[in-house]
Amino acid sequence: MSTKKYLFEKVFEKAKNECGTSNKNGMSVHLKKVISDDYNYLITSKSFSRHFDDFVKENNLKKEISPDLLNILAHYIDYESFGDFNQKNQLTKSDEKEVNVEEIASVEPIIDDNISEEESIINLPSKKNNFFEKIKLQRNKIIAGSGIATILASGGLFLNSFNQNSSCMIWKENHYEEIECEETSPQMNAVPYNEIVLQLKKITKPDTLNFGNALDKVWYTKKNGEVEFYTNYGLHPENGKTLKPVTKYIFN
Repeated sequence: MSTKKYLFEKVFEKAKNECGTSNKNGMSVHLKKVISDDYNYLITSKSFSRHFDDFVKENNLKKEISPDLLNILAHYIDYESFGDFNQKNQLTKSDEKEVNVEEIASVEPIIDDNISEEESIINLPSKKNNFFEKIKLQRNKIIAGSGIATILASGGLFLNSFNQNSSCMIWKENHYEEIECEETSPQMNAVPYNEIVLQLKKITKPDTLNFGNALDKVWYTKKNGEVEFYTNYGLHPENGKTLKPVTKYIFN
């Protein structure tokens, strides 16, 4: 049995016991609320419904999952991290490529829509703070060299077509929103749904930033001669330029 499959089975089993329903949508709504509220991780109930189909129903056991989400879900069912879950549950490995626990990195900041982008960057106001400290590993490994392109490409960001994805994302002023692909138009510049890219937000109050609170937590680009700041690495949602980590120079 795949480790990820077993993880999602245990996650949905706990959700079923907590919310009192075995309905996929009901459990997904419950998980969305728990993960958003307790871990400040932006995810939709649709995503959990897809994960249920992919792993519990075995529609796509090879689907790539954000290392952040794997760690969070493992902690939700009382493990320290996905690596801890993996080690304590010696399962027969399928032919899927398992996550290398040594390479798992926590990509901060994790955004909660109930607080401002700036508050999320400067602090992590969650009762799970200690959890994030424990699983924060060598972050630069995931953003160095070709790491960014590899992660985004594997998530489908650069696909020329949406294939069979049922959900897409469109940029709305300062954040991405999930939308059904069939509801999009060419003018919307929609991209396939990607959990990592969904975390990206434009910081609307850059005057609250300084090198001390932005280092390793904020990325930037220049657009029409003006500097724009974002809460995550990746590509600019409108012009496709690679976002760069902030430096002392950018605040001078």
